[in-house]
Amino acid sequence: MKRFQKVGESLTLALLVFLPACVTSHYDRTENFTFSWKIGDFEQAAKEAENLAESGPKRDRMLYRMEEGATKRLRRDHQGSVRAFQEVSAHYDKWFGVHLRSKTKISEELISSIGTPEWKPYKSRVYERVMLRLYQALNFMELGKQGRARAEIFKTRQAVQDAKELWNAELTASRELMSKRGIDLEKGFNRAEADQLKEETDRLKAMIPSDLGDYVNPAAIYLEALYFLHGGTQRDDYEKAFFSLRQLYALYPENLWIREDYEQARKGTSSEEDLTYVFFETGRAPVRREKRFDLPLIFLSETSRLPYAGLALPTLVTNDNFLETLEVRGQNESSWSRTVPLADMDGIVAKEFAKDYPIEMTKAITGSLAKGGLQYLATDAVRSEKEPVRAVTGVAVGAFSQSITRSDWRSWSTLPKQIQFCKIKTPASRELTLRGVRTNLVKKVSLGPEKTKLLWIRSISAHTPLILVNSFSMDPQSP
Repeated sequence: MKRFQKVGESLTLALLVFLPACVTSHYDRTENFTFSWKIGDFEQAAKEAENLAESGPKRDRMLYRMEEGATKRLRRDHQGSVRAFQEVSAHYDKWFGVHLRSKTKISEELISSIGTPEWKPYKSRVYERVMLRLYQALNFMELGKQGRARAEIFKTRQAVQDAKELWNAELTASRELMSKRGIDLEKGFNRAEADQLKEETDRLKAMIPSDLGDYVNPAAIYLEALYFLHGGTQRDDYEKAFFSLRQLYALYPENLWIREDYEQARKGTSSEEDLTYVFFETGRAPVRREKRFDLPLIFLSETSRLPYAGLALPTLVTNDNFLETLEVRGQNESSWSRTVPLADMDGIVAKEFAKDYPIEMTKAITGSLAKGGLQYLATDAVRSEKEPVRAVTGVAVGAFSQSITRSDWRSWSTLPKQIQFCKIKTPASRELTLRGVRTNLVKKVSLGPEKTKLLWIRSISAHTPLILVNSFSMDPQSP
């Protein structure tokens, strides 16, 4: 009896320690923020995001600041957006500071798998870090701080380079850890022909454009190119623009606007015409949800003692309520155009998601094995007790293990589904009418006297108003 009480006390203590973290999830905490964002109440959404960043779990502070910065941009509170994004950068430097030396080694993070992935600090993903730099560059351009914008533009490429090093380190750690557990990830994926897991990976591959490289975001590349092409003051600025446009032209060889810019950069000359670039963010990026799998025997070595394991893995769910394209009209047909896709965020997110899937699998398997070990220890401790004692213990530890077997739902939810663009000759009237195709959503925009203008428009869904987020000159700035 005393032994039963001791086990019961241990289980009770474990539940008291862990269950409070299981009661609420990231999805629950962000419900009010997400609702305000979806309906276009950005003032309330900004308050909700700021409150989450101040009073929510510290481990998620980086993510909440990203949501806050994005929401404040839409309210044209560019200073507030800058401050929020600067805090995000500080969090990133904390984890991956000089020479990518994190305070927590990747291998240690993989081994520490008791609990759910949402209990670990959120460190962001590559596509998020690239979009962070892109948004921050736009903020600084809007505020007339071209030098600060230039620094952020350079950081987009650094984010991609850092990502490649981090991914290689994490994949190596994953393989080593699985080898110690008697699990062969590559062999398992190759043999999982008709498995549920194979269906999931095939679905991911279908979302990815065939010509999209790892961590490539064409919108970030184009902004970088335009910054140096139209704001350039020296020869090497055109060379930087040419380098970016050559990469972009290889992706879109049929796009006449990109071809024109590419030829201009190649010649190293400025445009003689007044031009307006319209960038259009539409819809919402994919969100992460949970899918349950049984880990098949094919992943396990012949010496493994585990016949199967239940896993909770993330899956991507796309949002299909979005404005398909934007019509841009000037005073006559020579300044009429429609936006075309530039960056497919569905594909960009899916590409990175698929690339990281073996690592996600490693973390899930490690957690499942660790929880299985805890269940074995708990039930083994009462093996000599009476049947009711063993039954109660088994149910308790089983329920506890089930409650903490979750995938990580966290991601930057306010990013767009697509980024589109068009390029037109600026009409003499300096007036443009923007209209959502096949909708009654209309916005009129007045342009300044600048030679080259950039507009950045946002649409959350097919039913929410068009928002002018940025409007600034791309012309060279006086020293």
